[in-house]
Amino acid sequence: MKKLLAVLLLGVVLVASGCIGSGTGLTEEKVLNALQSIKTAHYTENYTMKMYFRVPAENRTVNLTARYHVSALLDRVNRTAAGNITGWTHYQGVNVTFKWPFYVSGNQTFLKVDGRWYNATNSDEVHSGSFNLRAIEAILEAHNVTITPIGGGYQFKLNITYMEFVNATGRAGFVSEITANTNATIKTNEGWILVKLRKDGTPYYMEVYFNLTIDISQPFLNETVTVHMLVHDQEAISHVNEPIKIKKPEGIEKAKRLEDFFG
Repeated sequence: MKKLLAVLLLGVVLVASGCIGSGTGLTEEKVLNALQSIKTAHYTENYTMKMYFRVPAENRTVNLTARYHVSALLDRVNRTAAGNITGWTHYQGVNVTFKWPFYVSGNQTFLKVDGRWYNATNSDEVHSGSFNLRAIEAILEAHNVTITPIGGGYQFKLNITYMEFVNATGRAGFVSEITANTNATIKTNEGWILVKLRKDGTPYYMEVYFNLTIDISQPFLNETVTVHMLVHDQEAISHVNEPIKIKKPEGIEKAKRLEDFFG
């Protein structure tokens, strides 16, 4: 069961030169420059994950649904971010809701749970807010994409695998650690990313979808547990390069590891 619970983290936490279609009015250099020019922004994110798996030994099916809403400020110059994560999970008939403030500084991530700050940093995870901005840059540099005009701007949509996206966001080490510890393999049945751009190439909307099958080997029981997972993530960027001020919360220096909260 510990292995199965570890795989749940994949849903909470869940790519060299590109070519842009001709006639769009945009060039790869223009889009990448627009991405790199984002110094500050507001972003909101809505994340949904649904999964189910059958426990062979107990002849029962386990279902879990989780939804998260993130509202945050992002400062890429000072590598800080701050905001709130509001979540709802439904697991085997039980509903759980929470609202956790969070603060990011360089490679340190903190969550405020039950009035106390905890260090939720993973040693392989260095970031300063939205993972999706990093992913767009990496995907443009690694894939040939065609950008098409839409009302007032442009968009592109690309089929990708889950691991391509994980690599693009810089979280490959974290995911690999979980899959190694759980004897799990991940198959992408369907996966895509949609990005909408303003006329100057600045992204303002990103959407990612994955239909995954995760096989978890149970060698001592001579069986495999198959987890079916759907992931849908939507993010909006606004107030780009407007002045913001992110203050360091009190109590951060005394933050314990998040593992202490969960025991």
